[in-house]
Amino acid sequence: MRVARPLSLFAALSIALAGAAATATAAPAPAPEAAAGSGYAAPTMLHCKLNVRSATKSSATVLRTLRNRNGNCPGKGGHDSVPCWLNKCGGITAGGNYTCQSGGKSYKSWLPVKHQGKRAWVAIKCGTYVTP
Repeated sequence: MRVARPLSLFAALSIALAGAAATATAAPAPAPEAAAGSGYAAPTMLHCKLNVRSATKSSATVLRTLRNRNGNCPGKGGHDSVPCWLNKCGGITAGGNYTCQSGGKSYKSWLPVKHQGKRAWVAIKCGTYVTP
């Protein structure tokens, strides 16, 4: 009896670990360029593109354009993203005004992201961010 109980506990633990490992490997892969554990910014289905800019104003240089080519957005498929600068996509900052569409509501919230190892900014109301 003393040997059987530790063996049954060992067997139960082995099954639990195997199940956890299978679940971990079945999890969806992170979005392209997403930094592990930090989250990422991406365009939404409503706004099919999101510009990565050098500063928190709409006149700042566009460093990259992220595109959503799924659903109603044009293109063959795929969804671009960029990693957030801070862990869990923190650090939303007030900056210059922008609108997501011509004649739309004006916003000032900018999210810091990582572009080629440097801090850049996206107009977060025109996109979305996902945390781990």
